[in-house]
Amino acid sequence: MGVIHDAVHLEEKAERTYREAAGHTEDRGAKVLLGLLADAEASHAVVLRDFSGVENLKGPDLVAAAKTWIRGAVEGGTQTLSADSRLLDVLRHAMDLEHETETFYLHHSERATDVRVGELLGKLAKIERSHYALVSSLVEYYNRPNEWVESAEFGLRPEY
Repeated sequence: MGVIHDAVHLEEKAERTYREAAGHTEDRGAKVLLGLLADAEASHAVVLRDFSGVENLKGPDLVAAAKTWIRGAVEGGTQTLSADSRLLDVLRHAMDLEHETETFYLHHSERATDVRVGELLGKLAKIERSHYALVSSLVEYYNRPNEWVESAEFGLRPEY
């Protein structure tokens, strides 16, 4: 099946990208989160290859992992905002990747002639959308200080 083959390729590409990014960032928390994203993409590729576990397809709770990451930095007294200047670029690239994958799944789920394939691709689209939401919120979080410094004279910033 061409669509499944392409989907596996996208998931493998995403996994490689996250693992490489985790290897390049100096931020320990980011390494953990990028590793979880890589693991999630790898599990999607497995499901796509053999259709096993489709019923229980969820992946790790990345939102909980991100909360733990940020809370741990705050409670541990370390810098909450990463000193790794490349982290924002890595996260923006991750957003693009999640958007590309979600778009692919939505497009092909609507056109699938096999009901099982359509349902699987639809589930994966929802998961990729949640990944996108998480990563985009992290981009916003880590970019907030840049916005504030650039436009501090324009008033108070909303809480985050």
